[in-house]
Amino acid sequence: MEQHVNKAVLAASGLIGLCTAIAGRYVILIVLVAVAISLDVVSGLIRCAATGEPITSKRGAQGFWKKMILLFAMAFAFFLDVSIPTILEVVSIKLPVDRSLLFGSVVGVYIILNESISIAENIYKANNKSLPKWIKKLLTGAKKEIDEIDKKEGVDSDKK
Repeated sequence: MEQHVNKAVLAASGLIGLCTAIAGRYVILIVLVAVAISLDVVSGLIRCAATGEPITSKRGAQGFWKKMILLFAMAFAFFLDVSIPTILEVVSIKLPVDRSLLFGSVVGVYIILNESISIAENIYKANNKSLPKWIKKLLTGAKKEIDEIDKKEGVDSDKK
């Protein structure tokens, strides 16, 4: 039995190492986004249990696809981080910034910020005495600042 456990641990370690090598510089951001999404899902379920809101399969499916599009957006941002500098290098155009995380970082932080706002809302709806209101206001204020930059640039981030 112990030998099987050791093999499973070894296989899991190898898989985690492989994922880390492939993901490289994105690992921390991916983990933080995954944690934020997971906390949002759990806090939503707790909110429903605490408030008596029904959890329907339709609502669950909608939530699932919303989370999937967040992960897709982050994957797309990582693709941009890699592809744009590579393509520009091929045509001999230099970027005014280095090749560090640019799109991926912005999208990752935006996802974490939005998920954090949702978590704070879920906690407050489940028990309005369990979280200081200023936390949600701080998070919402940061998101509004980002959205204001989009408006100044002529981009409406709330359009679907």
